[in-house]
Amino acid sequence: MNSTRHCVPLLALLAVGCGSSGSDTMEGGPVQLGPATDTSTSDPQPNAGAAGDTAAPAPSDTSDSEPAVTATDPEVAPDPMEADPGIDDVTEADPADNCEDRRVSYATPCHGDPNPCNIDSGYPGDEYCLLPPAPEEGFQIHIGPKDYGDPAEIAKYLIEPNQEFNNSVLGHIPLEEDVWFNRINVQMRPGSHHWISSVIAGKPEERVYDGTSCEGAQQIGSIGGGQNLIYDNPPGGVQAPENEGLGRSLSGNSSLCMNLHAYNFTEEPALRELWINVYTVDESEVTQRGRSIGVVGGFGLNVPPGASETLTYTQAFSEPGRIIQLYGHRHVWTPRFAVWLNDDLIYDSWDWQESRVFNYDSLTENPPPNPDLQVDGAVSGVLEVNAGDEVTFSCFIENESDITLRWANELYTGEMCNLWGTAVGTSLSGTRF
Repeated sequence: MNSTRHCVPLLALLAVGCGSSGSDTMEGGPVQLGPATDTSTSDPQPNAGAAGDTAAPAPSDTSDSEPAVTATDPEVAPDPMEADPGIDDVTEADPADNCEDRRVSYATPCHGDPNPCNIDSGYPGDEYCLLPPAPEEGFQIHIGPKDYGDPAEIAKYLIEPNQEFNNSVLGHIPLEEDVWFNRINVQMRPGSHHWISSVIAGKPEERVYDGTSCEGAQQIGSIGGGQNLIYDNPPGGVQAPENEGLGRSLSGNSSLCMNLHAYNFTEEPALRELWINVYTVDESEVTQRGRSIGVVGGFGLNVPPGASETLTYTQAFSEPGRIIQLYGHRHVWTPRFAVWLNDDLIYDSWDWQESRVFNYDSLTENPPPNPDLQVDGAVSGVLEVNAGDEVTFSCFIENESDITLRWANELYTGEMCNLWGTAVGTSLSGTRF
């Protein structure tokens, strides 16, 4: 199943909550930026790992317990999956989405309300909207229509059938002073593949860009990134004891450059929309800082039609610390993404569309890895590492398309093999061919 990638101009406009209303003229038409409506909200993790070309991984937890592990050879690919890896018209609930486990990422909301924000947009996904936090708890960033009754506003975010696009939008962050935050929660309508945030210096012009950057703006940080429709870290706002004090800073004189990759391979129009809740904390409560795990692989990818290839990359930690969160990013033709710590399988994902995020801490009980059943899993407990310990990750590519796959940010016509995550006391970064 192949799709044609279309360029959709001016689909992403940023409305940032807790700020004053305003208007600007963007390339291609008028753009209004103002406070998010009280019909949308969601919080991503403070250092959530980004899913696409660039990323800002999320913070993690610490613990002393020895995780239970399963040894698996990273060089041996599993049998090809029989299921068609195509995109469903509507995201179905993961059987594990029981809303009782301590989870970072979900495919469907943990409630039965079809319209919790009373937005009545007329498009699929109103149930993913969340209300913003109370002003004393934090603020909301909303990317989507300001007025669902305004055809011009809807047109900015509309995705027609069989369209896929990937671009960025710049908007001012509604802060006058520097703040610290310790929780982030994000929800996106189905059809959202990834979001990648870059905090940039100052207040440049608010506008939509054709490409995935904001034309040379100076990046000074990030509020995270990810590819799950629902992301909440720490889950429910409850931090594991060893992670108490984790936090990140956000400059008051800054703006947000948000990269969004979205698709609509259904027969009906859809909206691209995203809600982010950022929960602030007093600086005196921040005693730990999460560090990034971000390794981008596959730059030299060249997999002919009908071929299979396993990409495997290894990198060693230079400092001791703890891995507190991991997830893998890939596209349609990579059914499995797996990670090993030394010889032990610590992360296994079998769903490219909702690549599961796993935390490693003293409160989280992850489903154990089980490659034989081809189900998502990870070790549980605090995951400590020593200097010299090696992380190996593999993408098991099965190219069932009729084109040669190369490294590209396109779901059906390109592939990626990226490892994202967060650690305390140590980090990993790099690019691999």
